[in-house]
Amino acid sequence: MSEQPRTAQDILADQFRLTADLCVLTGEYHRLLQKVAAAGFLRQMAEDGPEHELAEAERSEIAANLAAESCESRVNDLEQRLGALGRELAALR
Repeated sequence: MSEQPRTAQDILADQFRLTADLCVLTGEYHRLLQKVAAAGFLRQMAEDGPEHELAEAERSEIAANLAAESCESRVNDLEQRLGALGRELAALR
C-alpha cells in the first residue's frame, strides 16, 4: 500500500500550526533574553559585594543563558521546518 502524497491543504495546515508554535516560542525567547539581561545586571551589582552573592548571581546568569540558548535552538528548528514546508508547497505547483 503506497502513501498518498500530501495535499496543499495538509501542508498549509502544518504551516499554520508551526507558525502558531513559532509565535509562542518567539515570545518565550524574548522573555528569556530579558531574564538574561536582568541576570547580567544583578551579577554586575554583586561584583562589589560578598563573594557568595557574586557566585549565586553568576550561576543565575549562566542558567538564564542556557535557557535562552535552548529556546533559540528550538526556534531555529521550527524555522527550518517551516522553510521545508514552504519548499514542499512550492514543489506542488
